[in-house]
Amino acid sequence: MLQRNYMQNLLRLALFYISTFFIYIFPSSTHTEGVVGQPQSFFPSQAESQIDKTISSLVYRGLLKYDQNGLLVGDLAEEWQISDDGLAYTVKIKPNQYWSQGIEITSDDLIYTAFKLPEFSDVATDKIDKYTVRYILPNKFSPFLSLLTIGVMQANTEEKQNPLMPISNGDFQVISIKRDGPAVKQITLQNKNKDASFKKLVLRYYSNEAELITAARLGEIDSFSLSYSYDLEGFSHYEIPITSVYYSLLFNLENPKFESDNFRLKLAQVLPIDELLNDLGIPTQGPISYSEFTNTKLNFDKYAPNFVPEFLNEEVSIIVPDVKHQKDLANQIAKIWEEKLGLRVVVLPMNPDGIRESIVPSKNFEILLYGQQIGRDPDRYVNWHSTQSEFPGLNITGFNQVRADRALEEGRKILEKEERRIHYDDFQANIMEHMPAIFLYHPYLNYYVSNRTEVPLKAFDNKIFNPWDRFSNFSEWKRRFIN
Repeated sequence: MLQRNYMQNLLRLALFYISTFFIYIFPSSTHTEGVVGQPQSFFPSQAESQIDKTISSLVYRGLLKYDQNGLLVGDLAEEWQISDDGLAYTVKIKPNQYWSQGIEITSDDLIYTAFKLPEFSDVATDKIDKYTVRYILPNKFSPFLSLLTIGVMQANTEEKQNPLMPISNGDFQVISIKRDGPAVKQITLQNKNKDASFKKLVLRYYSNEAELITAARLGEIDSFSLSYSYDLEGFSHYEIPITSVYYSLLFNLENPKFESDNFRLKLAQVLPIDELLNDLGIPTQGPISYSEFTNTKLNFDKYAPNFVPEFLNEEVSIIVPDVKHQKDLANQIAKIWEEKLGLRVVVLPMNPDGIRESIVPSKNFEILLYGQQIGRDPDRYVNWHSTQSEFPGLNITGFNQVRADRALEEGRKILEKEERRIHYDDFQANIMEHMPAIFLYHPYLNYYVSNRTEVPLKAFDNKIFNPWDRFSNFSEWKRRFIN
């Protein structure tokens, strides 16, 4: 038995080296990315997980898109106009744009998509002609154009198409699915860009990160991401800041312990956030972080080295996701508060799903270390307006300031950028004055790419907004010849 296992392992190793040799000599036109989990749906109306949204972004195009400078430009749309009262948006798509099965994209597809997206639930959509629709809003809503970046689905998509093999209008088309029983093992996408070196992008699914690492060691995959930093021979490690998510220490302002602005400010002042983060990510810049609307003149980092331990024997608790690097961060923060302020701090790890499903809706916490998703538009109404304190609103702290409320209300009504900036400057100043949260960091995407793969020199040098933006220049990736 031992001899047979030895021979099997020897044969497997030999096959690995032989296959690796041929890859080096005859570079493949396929790039394989390893992912953890199982796919559910790539429809823009249904995609929820990071990897499902990644594939959805490759398969579908929106009416608009963000360019490299973070500005909205046309994608499927040829032109768009906003009525004088700001309530009607008329959008015309380019003619002669087609779905992957050869049917032309028309306004019927836009109307169907709006009907299926919850973001458009209060929006009336009228067909003007074959290529033009008018969206009519009940109230002024300046972030509306950002909603037009969501992928457009073909009419009757949800009713007639396979959610894992949808008809595409984007740069990629799903062409095959491999299963092992009910479990999906591999999904292959065809790159429609004829000039691209990699003609196919393969997503290979694994049960956990340990399996993912093993697959990387065996040469089964060319790229993958992890929730933590890991040193792996033969792979380049990129720490890419993801600015669509930020982690904060959220105070429960409905708890009498945290009703004092001064107390919350003291908790912030003793934290050297730059030193605490290590390789977790990059520091945030307040509630509208790394945006053209970020007011960089504000003092987002409240750290002040001179303080007095004036809260002796008072006790606070921090609920934190039961994830190693976040628990480590919470414990460091607790130690500082104990040493510098005299507090007693209890760190309470909890399953992330439990936090999302129980703690957030009930507000059953004192301090919560939590990550929140934010949009490219500076609108933070759902996160910080007083009317959003009750779930499903996401004002988790219960922050309630008339000045901030008014700034958020006006900011989402006004279309002119400079006028919006005035209100969002006021909102940010109010947040930093009252400190309902200590803004910590945007997390790194720990992304690993095989040394067999050549990516553009500056592909991952800068911040990206969403994790799937890592594929924005995929057509420039190449298989590297190795001597």
